[in-house]
Amino acid sequence: MGTVARLRALSRGDYLRLFAASGLLVVARVGLSLWSLHGLRTLLVRVARRVTVPGSPTPLRVAWAVSTADRRLPGSRTCLMRSVATETLLRLYGYTPTHRLGVDREGSDSIEAHSWIELDGDVLIGGQPDLSRFDTLPPLNERERP
Repeated sequence: MGTVARLRALSRGDYLRLFAASGLLVVARVGLSLWSLHGLRTLLVRVARRVTVPGSPTPLRVAWAVSTADRRLPGSRTCLMRSVATETLLRLYGYTPTHRLGVDREGSDSIEAHSWIELDGDVLIGGQPDLSRFDTLPPLNERERP
């Protein structure tokens, strides 16, 4: 099945989620080049608290939309960009995910970082077979104001 046929087969909600996910991935890419992670997340969390999006997709369907949009958009994005987009889209649907960052010291001179999103202890986006090698930092959500 071609791309156009697959798009036509999607529900209206999935189509809108793909569109929103694409936009959020672009916002994350541009936003992280202009602001700090904290500044961008603060802005997006505030927006997500004030905006309600109709529909009630499963968290997995939201993560699917971000992953699919990421594969279809030109260029590349980091795990942090995908995590920011996924967290925002989940919040727009009323979910409260946990945004995690982890660090792995590969050697004495280098550090590798990774970002992922969890909901109820399940990794929705950013999962890796060796995720346990990262020392997990406190969730980004802990600093948020209610």
